[in-house]
Amino acid sequence: MQDLNDKLQHHELTAEWIDDRSGPAVMLTQSTDGYDEPNSVLVHPWQLRAVCEKFGLVASDPTARKTIATLTRRLQVLCDRVDHLAHFLANHSDHKHADLSYETTYATATAEIADEFCADLVDAEPQDATPAPAPIAKHPTKATAKPAPPQASLI
Repeated sequence: MQDLNDKLQHHELTAEWIDDRSGPAVMLTQSTDGYDEPNSVLVHPWQLRAVCEKFGLVASDPTARKTIATLTRRLQVLCDRVDHLAHFLANHSDHKHADLSYETTYATATAEIADEFCADLVDAEPQDATPAPAPIAKHPTKATAKPAPPQASLI
C-alpha cells in the first residue's frame, strides 16, 4: 500500500519516492503523447535539490541559514527566560504585600505566546551554516524542540 505522501502528480509529471538499492530516490515520469511509453528518470534527492538551487527555484543562502539558526537559538533562550519569569511571579512573588495580579497574568500570557512562537522551530540546536542539503527521510516527521538548559536567574 502506497502512502499518499510518496507521490506527486502535476499535470503529466509524476514524482514518487523509490527505494533504490543505493537508498531513497525520486522517480520523475512524464508521459509524452499518450502513444509511447512514458519517459522516466531516477534522481537522488540531493541532485534534485542541486538542480533547483542552480536555477533559483530553491534558495541556498549560507548567510540566511546562519541568521535563522542564530534567531532560533535566541528565541528559545528568550522563551526559557519568559517561562522562568512567569513561574517565579506565579509561585514566589510577594502577593501578600502587593497586588501583582496584572504582572502575573501578563507574564503568563507572554510565556504562552513565546511557547507558541517556539512550537514550530524545527531544530533545538542551531543549524550548521554550510549549504549542504539536509538528509532526506522517506517519511519526514516534524522534529520536536528539546528545551534549552536552564539559564542563570537574575531574580
